[in-house]
Amino acid sequence: MDHLHQEAKVCVGPTTGEFTPGFQLEGHSRYGAEYDTEVAHMSAECRSAAAVVGLKLTLTDASVGPQAVETLNQLKEMAMGIDQVKEVVDRGLDITFRHEGTSVYINVRLPETLPEIANLPGFSQMDMSKTVFSGNGNFKMTSGVDPTRLLTATFEEMVEMTSNMSVEASMNMEELHHVLTAVINFARGLLPQEDRKVNMFLAGLNMLTAFRSSNFEFKYDPVTVRSVVARVMGGIGHEEKVRAKISENQEMANGFLPQAQMMAPMFIGPYTDLLKAVNLGHFEVFVMVPRLRVYLSPGFTLFGLNTFVNDKFLSQ
Repeated sequence: MDHLHQEAKVCVGPTTGEFTPGFQLEGHSRYGAEYDTEVAHMSAECRSAAAVVGLKLTLTDASVGPQAVETLNQLKEMAMGIDQVKEVVDRGLDITFRHEGTSVYINVRLPETLPEIANLPGFSQMDMSKTVFSGNGNFKMTSGVDPTRLLTATFEEMVEMTSNMSVEASMNMEELHHVLTAVINFARGLLPQEDRKVNMFLAGLNMLTAFRSSNFEFKYDPVTVRSVVARVMGGIGHEEKVRAKISENQEMANGFLPQAQMMAPMFIGPYTDLLKAVNLGHFEVFVMVPRLRVYLSPGFTLFGLNTFVNDKFLSQ
């Protein structure tokens, strides 16, 4: 079983190809040797922590980076005035900010000395530093639904937006059997050996090493989807009710919007210029666990949000 390689791909999308995206969910993961490469630029304190949780903000102007870090440090000092926050930080939680190009990183480092982590069952036995394995995973789901258009979109436009969606995913692993061996040995040290179901489950994990390659592709016709939805809703008499409900909700939302615009300066006034330089429609979170050599990075993009917020709240 030397040099065992496993891969899988999934692709789902409309036959019409490209469409105007409304929002996108994506995720990236790195394991083993690829984890080592991913975190090589990070500080030794982060690479030796029990875990690091972070948030990546994207700037539209890289020169604003130092100001963004300064503002975040000011907000951190203000938060330290809250007893609960100060207590957690005093127990070892470390919060730092870093600017790199058009990105600003908020890192929350959880040290191994933190009681809640040190007392986790089996934590001291979790160690994949010597295990030989490597891999990555990527996921992207794109939808035509644009929440910023829901205040004005017609029923037909909403049906069109919801009929467009694509999913792309891939996974590549090297030496998965080494990982499974380590996981099984670790689990056997924590779980009751006499439990037959547990033993069967752990033995069944080895079946994952039989997998080699998988490739799934599915294409659909969005025009047919829209036609079927229209016929179904018309046939059961719900279309008019849905149209009336959409109109009612839009009227309520559009009535509340002016009030929100009037109140916004009270909360974001001092940070308006900085917020204009941040892409508010895109956020990435990351979680890294050095002992397991795992790096996870989910992200979210709402393509019209940045323009919507700037037009409605930041340009007043």
